[in-house]
Amino acid sequence: MSSVSAGAGTTDDRRIFLHVGSPKTGTTFLQQVLWSQRRTARAQGLLLPLGSFFDHYLASLDVRGLADRPEHPPRAMGIWGKVVRDARGWSGNVLVSHELFASATPEQAERAIASFGDDAEVHIVITARDLVRQIPAEWQEHLKHRSRKPFAKFCRDLREDTEGSSWFWRVQDFADVADRWGRSLPAERVHVVTVPPVGADPLTLWTRFATLLGLDPDSFDTALSRSNPSLGAEQAELLRRVNAALGDRLPLPGPYAADVKNVFAQRVLAQRPGTRFGLDDVGVEFATRRSREIAIALEKQQVDVVGDLEELIPASEAVPGQPPISRGLPPVADDVLLRESINAIVGLLEEHHDRRTEREAARRDHADGLQQLKQQPVRYLLRRESERRPWLMKVRNVYRRRQAVTRRLRRRHTGT
Repeated sequence: MSSVSAGAGTTDDRRIFLHVGSPKTGTTFLQQVLWSQRRTARAQGLLLPLGSFFDHYLASLDVRGLADRPEHPPRAMGIWGKVVRDARGWSGNVLVSHELFASATPEQAERAIASFGDDAEVHIVITARDLVRQIPAEWQEHLKHRSRKPFAKFCRDLREDTEGSSWFWRVQDFADVADRWGRSLPAERVHVVTVPPVGADPLTLWTRFATLLGLDPDSFDTALSRSNPSLGAEQAELLRRVNAALGDRLPLPGPYAADVKNVFAQRVLAQRPGTRFGLDDVGVEFATRRSREIAIALEKQQVDVVGDLEELIPASEAVPGQPPISRGLPPVADDVLLRESINAIVGLLEEHHDRRTEREAARRDHADGLQQLKQQPVRYLLRRESERRPWLMKVRNVYRRRQAVTRRLRRRHTGT
């Protein structure tokens, strides 16, 4: 299957890039690099409309007709129009990026594209990865959204969904996403950026994505950004059982995302060592066949490929120097689950302590602010400026987290 290395053309050409998916294809990493260094992107001619990544999430709701639901902020209604106005007021390239755009219907996608006007050169960008890695990753993401479905049943349901009607296939059938979003555009304006195979340079994806947008990839700091962390088999099973035990408590939408997904799953469980797992033999055969079918469909659509469609065909998941991946989700014994539960409680207590320490420090900062303004005006103004500049605040938060980790390690070493 042929490889096509393509770019957006010269930066003198004004283009609007809609990065519409797909979930679990490195989108978190790419978005964090760009939003944390928005000024660098802007200096190179690329605008990220509105004020934050969350605004792009709200824009995805508006495009998909979900903005008026009571669980969403009122400002989500009509926010797509604000994205369009920002984009049309900018003389360079524009990027709108959120993976949930992938689920839009053809009609919703066509309206979103048409809203930029007949004179706008709109491009669709889809990041894509082989299904052997996507299926376990999506199951974990479902767990982080309150699912209680066991991994084996999740995989079986995907194999039996011959109509492709489930959420998974709506966002993970990359050829279907490209078809829905690209129907009103020339094929050369639909770009599929492939995620390199296991063991490849992790920055390859960033280089491909940035080059497509007309950016200099080497001018961005990728060390501050993180991917959406994975769970081991033990931690995934613990989260699944916690979801089952929650019942109606901590609903989603609601406090679940902040308390369970962001803190318990991603800041506690994902930091624990666990057994790496993947599909069983039946699942690998199925995922390989479907991946090949998707790659062939994309080739027939003649979309622009940044990378190589062969990378969508699953290869070995073995990585030199890392433990092998278990075929299927191994059973987790009760004593192992008990140990993980205790460690999770310890992790939550440490998170609580660190957050309380940060709140107390913030209160002290506020109380000392006027005094500092009098005695150290430059330092005070730099701190206040970081509160207005997302990239400076990110650096500050990284520093604080590193301090928290240092305190935690010191407590463990001293036994206090």
